[in-house]
Amino acid sequence: MSYFIQRIKSYLASSSHAQEKISDLLIELRHRGLNFDVSLQEEGGQNFFYAESVDYPRGYISATGQTMEALEKELKDAIFSAFSVPSRYCNPDLIVFHPPLTQTANVNQKRVYATT
Repeated sequence: MSYFIQRIKSYLASSSHAQEKISDLLIELRHRGLNFDVSLQEEGGQNFFYAESVDYPRGYISATGQTMEALEKELKDAIFSAFSVPSRYCNPDLIVFHPPLTQTANVNQKRVYATT
């Protein structure tokens, strides 16, 4: 039920509120950036990629994905959620990872940096 409430709130959010949240995100990405440790995990015979923020000052941002492409999509969504950007205003092109997540399919552990 909370998913539907979040979606409704997202559609009712004013553009000025959304721009404020996007502005907060862009300031963080441009001035500090966000560092993530990415690793390959195994649980119950299934392999998946896991990313967790290293130095996010308000807690942790994390995401998982079966592929690096899925991890990138989920991690961008987690970043937008951490900054309370309403979903209808999320633009995945605002966030860029260095090095690109999709460049390395076989990873044991690496660090990536999110910026704009």
